[in-house]
Amino acid sequence: MCIGSAQATEDARFKVDLVFEGSTAPSLKEQVELALPTLWDRILTQSARQTIPSNINAMSLLRGVSPQTGGSAIVFNAPRVWTMLQQRNIAHIETVPAFHLQLAIVNSFGSSMQQTHTELLHYAEEQAQRLGIQLSPNAPLLAIRMAWLDDMQVQLSVRGQSRLAEFSETRQVDMGDPFTHMQAWMTETLIRARDAYAWQADATIPSSDAPTINSPEILLNIERPANLSEQITLETALLRDPRVISIRPTYLNHSTRQYQLDLQSNDDSWLGDWFTQRGMHATPNPEGWLIQ
Repeated sequence: MCIGSAQATEDARFKVDLVFEGSTAPSLKEQVELALPTLWDRILTQSARQTIPSNINAMSLLRGVSPQTGGSAIVFNAPRVWTMLQQRNIAHIETVPAFHLQLAIVNSFGSSMQQTHTELLHYAEEQAQRLGIQLSPNAPLLAIRMAWLDDMQVQLSVRGQSRLAEFSETRQVDMGDPFTHMQAWMTETLIRARDAYAWQADATIPSSDAPTINSPEILLNIERPANLSEQITLETALLRDPRVISIRPTYLNHSTRQYQLDLQSNDDSWLGDWFTQRGMHATPNPEGWLIQ
């Protein structure tokens, strides 16, 4: 099985671990179909998650499967997933949202509720993995404060440097365990913060007053053995060139690789010298370039 993208290995959202009950494992098709909803939970906005079609061919999005103790690891092909979602205009989160989460839990007397703070912070860390969020001290601040006004009311306020707009709301604790309500508010806030980073179809459509930019696209066929590290090095070097907008892998294996290259201009003649300087021979063809 060929891998979908050398760079996609860095996105842990596309790896779904399955655990099987009993000694018999489901078929490959069943495993991939079981894993797909977990992927959607991580990369789709809440509204899109509720409306995504159920007839999507999960096998067409598969990159690879590897056995694990008691189950298997399903890895999806990130470029193929993003392309499918964009073609269907389904809102999704391409870049992993990262936040520096600061949490404050205050009782009605103004004192910190340390045990509740610890338990809710642990819950948030568990939810982050399920929701496709990274919590890091080096990320933009997301400060959540829950302050009890009385026995039945809590003020939920959020501030920080993330894309989520700051807000303050009064929530009611009608019945049941108060901690359950706080868990629900935490999950809701994390989802709102995550969905603020979503790709939207209408955001990619130029307005009538804005110029339309058509970036030239060419196909690179590289026929040269390379390990994963060498593939990533080549992709990174191309992306650093100011004449390149983006590079999208369409097929990758050890001996042959294919990329869709978006350029700043229609002039691609410089690619011959670029690959020659790296010990390769570049030949132009009707589709793009053959690199050997």
